[in-house]
Amino acid sequence: MARVVYTDVAKVDLLDAWLYIAQRSEISADHVLDDIEREAITLSLQPLMGRARPELDDRIRSWPTSTPYILFYTADVDGITLVRVLHHARDIGSSFAPDFSGLGTQ
Repeated sequence: MARVVYTDVAKVDLLDAWLYIAQRSEISADHVLDDIEREAITLSLQPLMGRARPELDDRIRSWPTSTPYILFYTADVDGITLVRVLHHARDIGSSFAPDFSGLGTQ
């Protein structure tokens, strides 16, 4: 089975999303994160489904989930590494560090 690895930054993104949604409903927050996880697993099986994002980095691809969040990831033979999980209304370009130094962290 293909794997999904979350960078530390992606984990923070997910926590931030959960905390924001949970202000209104913890159950809804749980559902959103469950949906994101399910879609990340599906994406890991066919990682080239996502759109290439060369304007961010040659390694980055993105996938819009069924939630308001977009998965930004890199793909390799073992699966995907989620780099960021960002709300679709965010300024995507400013959410990425120019050097991607944390790209390989788990």
